[in-house]
Amino acid sequence: MRNRVTRRQFLDHSGKVAALAAGVSLAARTRRAPAADAADKFTIALIGCGGMGRYKLNNFMETGQCRVAAVCDVDPANAEMAVKQVVDKLGAAPEVVKDYRKVIDRKDIDLVIIATPDHWHAAPMMLACQAGKDVYCEKPCCHNILEGRAMKEAAARYKRIVQVGTHQRSMPHIQAAREFVQAGKLGVVSMTNTYTYGNNAPDGLGHEPDGDPPAGADYDMWLGPAPKRPFNRRRWHSSWRWYFDYGCGMVGDWNVHLQDIIMWTMGVTAPVAVSASGGHLVLTDDRDTPDVMQAVYEFPAAAQAPKGFVQTYTMRKTSGKPWSAGGYGMDFHGTNGMLHMTRGDWKLEADRVDWEKPDSPFRTEGFERRADGADGAAHLDHVKDFLASVVSRKPPIASIDQHYHTVVACHLANVSLKVGRKIFWDADKVMCFTDRELRTPDAQANALLGREYRKGYELPAV
Repeated sequence: MRNRVTRRQFLDHSGKVAALAAGVSLAARTRRAPAADAADKFTIALIGCGGMGRYKLNNFMETGQCRVAAVCDVDPANAEMAVKQVVDKLGAAPEVVKDYRKVIDRKDIDLVIIATPDHWHAAPMMLACQAGKDVYCEKPCCHNILEGRAMKEAAARYKRIVQVGTHQRSMPHIQAAREFVQAGKLGVVSMTNTYTYGNNAPDGLGHEPDGDPPAGADYDMWLGPAPKRPFNRRRWHSSWRWYFDYGCGMVGDWNVHLQDIIMWTMGVTAPVAVSASGGHLVLTDDRDTPDVMQAVYEFPAAAQAPKGFVQTYTMRKTSGKPWSAGGYGMDFHGTNGMLHMTRGDWKLEADRVDWEKPDSPFRTEGFERRADGADGAAHLDHVKDFLASVVSRKPPIASIDQHYHTVVACHLANVSLKVGRKIFWDADKVMCFTDRELRTPDAQANALLGREYRKGYELPAV
């Protein structure tokens, strides 16, 4: 049965207990280090029990540092799978709830994993921070830019540790490649590229009439802040990400991982300008995110790019190699050569001036570092990094402060695509402009930085 506590009642109650809960929880956790002793384990809960939620839950259990108190999902089938997973691993069944607020209201829970669809990240994360809980939030952290800013501010206001699931940062080979670039060994970098290819032609998600939600599922709660629409399985589990009501398409769903490494490596926090082209050009399904997209970013001066650099993102759902054969990647183009990265390797290719030097480390046949299995290992390492940060109170490797910059860049590509022109960005004012000098605000673009929330599901004021 759905919890009938109103948002106002919940916030009033949370406000009274937040200071005490935060103080007691923080003091208890900063006095100790994680241990194998059952009495010293983190008490955690999962909000959003889909595939990625269950994967992350398993990572947390694998650390040996966590007990699972509750799992939360509006679909009882998802929650049932999560319960089985916990029982099989730990031998004890967690509480099952549909309303995330019941999870946040539990004073014994230290940490919350948020693995809901994107449009349901902000409210649980912000209220969890207010209630004194630390948060592991799946990427992208927010459905839109203004949500992301509110989430970042909530984490800072309540001094919570918030790790975002851009786990590529926890891959040793990517860290090594980043150090290579930052040491100046690639020379001056003028261009970077990210890309994701695939081929879902001709029908993409396919075609299915509207129908009834699964038995027992709270579809109204699933919609939450999004517009009220009839139920359709194409907008439901997994494929929701191809509709702007709930997600942000490939640029925010997958490119957020790649864009993050580009910006982290280059040491930049915001583009100067963004221009995107594309649309729903080939696939016959009814998605409203693009199946073809080209985004071009202009970034300001950086250590390895004294006069700035250009970043491009290329996406196709209509042609291209499978990912196992090279259908995604990140490239850095410098005066000494090109560095290419994936989750499984990084390699160098020589520039023209070094191409025929037999001792050049950039010769195509001379340098490649494989990192097989890095993806799975990084998921677990990313969680371990988060737990260590909870104890030390030092920022994790993918804090929401840093992730916010990446996710803004991804969302700006969608803003540019929707308005049909280049936009200029002022990160300090969190505003788009029509001119490079930032004199004329772009009203149409700025209207797309947030969203209209369905009544009863407005973003909480914390």
